[in-house]
Amino acid sequence: MHRGSAVVGLLLLVAGLTYAAATGSYKWHLHIKAERLRVEGVPVQAQVTGRRDTVGRGGGTDTIRVSYDVDGTRYSTRILCGSAGGCTREPPEVMALRVDPERPEEFVAANGNTDDSVFFLNSWTGIPFGLLVAASGAVFGFAALVSTGLFDRPGAEPPRRGPGTARMRRTRAARRQRRRTAR
Repeated sequence: MHRGSAVVGLLLLVAGLTYAAATGSYKWHLHIKAERLRVEGVPVQAQVTGRRDTVGRGGGTDTIRVSYDVDGTRYSTRILCGSAGGCTREPPEVMALRVDPERPEEFVAANGNTDDSVFFLNSWTGIPFGLLVAASGAVFGFAALVSTGLFDRPGAEPPRRGPGTARMRRTRAARRQRRRTAR
């Protein structure tokens, strides 16, 4: 058996499924968090203090830095500018946020992004990528198992040579027993 190939296939399968599931779970977490903060969050005005335009240069998506004050404490973080495609237009200088009253560092912005939106699992492309890696691992592992003959069917019995029908061979003791009874 090609153990190395089977192990690599299994690792790719597990890693791909784990990545796809983690991406889906994280996207679900962000959705639930945003919905909760839209209902329970306290409205706050934030200043957009910077923009990082990285689309098209291999650096990910556009981000903006937002700064806001809650109870005399200043918070500042980066969030996605728009959707995964980046900013479609210049972001406003002031943006409305809905801040969690118990944890003011958590918020949902007017553009729908949360304070966790810049995390690497926050991309829908992670799910098909993970499934593609898992499928390639499954193919790799299956190919390693096929080469071992694990899926081969048992062969047919070889044709009998000569006249007669197929019969069971008798042991020496059975043949002696038959001679004794025949006498």
